[in-house]
Amino acid sequence: MAEPSETPQPLAPVWQPTFPAIRRVDQLWYQLERAVCGLMFLVMAVLVFGSVVTATFGTRREWSDVILLFIVCLVGARTRAVKDGERVPTWRDSLILAVYASFAIIGMVATAIWLLEGHSIMVQKLAMVMMIWVALLGASMATYERSHLSLEMGEKVWPAKVVHLVKAIGHGVASAFCVAALLLSLRLVASQRDLGFVVEDTEWLSLWQAFLVVPYAFGSMAVRFLAQAATQATGKAEPVEDRLPT
Repeated sequence: MAEPSETPQPLAPVWQPTFPAIRRVDQLWYQLERAVCGLMFLVMAVLVFGSVVTATFGTRREWSDVILLFIVCLVGARTRAVKDGERVPTWRDSLILAVYASFAIIGMVATAIWLLEGHSIMVQKLAMVMMIWVALLGASMATYERSHLSLEMGEKVWPAKVVHLVKAIGHGVASAFCVAALLLSLRLVASQRDLGFVVEDTEWLSLWQAFLVVPYAFGSMAVRFLAQAATQATGKAEPVEDRLPT
């Protein structure tokens, strides 16, 4: 007796983006934000590391530090993983590599001390400014990725037919809050510009310039939330990918 054949399930319609040109501009905008954010994070890390090195070795001149550094480099050279087909380094090769590595690290430490000595306050202030920029650029990027914080439990209590409208209203309210924050931040920047304060220990970075990222981020989030509210209300939002916690 032949088994009844299973009824083939209809394929889900392929999602088609609305206004592809605008979406492409938003994608390029997001990539620029990510590049700026990554560069600032790297510069911030280098400045903070250089400041710590300067504070530690700026007034310390001990040969024991050089000897300890050489030993660490030698141990690293002798215990590093050897790739397939690569010749196992001899003691002579390891000693030469340890000497080169030690001189390179000493040179970087001396350069950091030469550049940053006497500017510890400036480094701290610049690091704080860049931390604000990285945080707010990250918030704008999270809005693009739709990975921002949201109350997903509230969406479970609504009927499936109106969930997209609930999401649209939520995005609209979020956009309104961002617009209000944008107006307040513009007033903040204007007041700081009138006062003419500069970041401590610098003469080239004004406080109002350091705060420019605040209105930018809220303006960016307002536009993206509003666009997402429109696509949710019309049922044309891009399906959200399932993501594991990071």
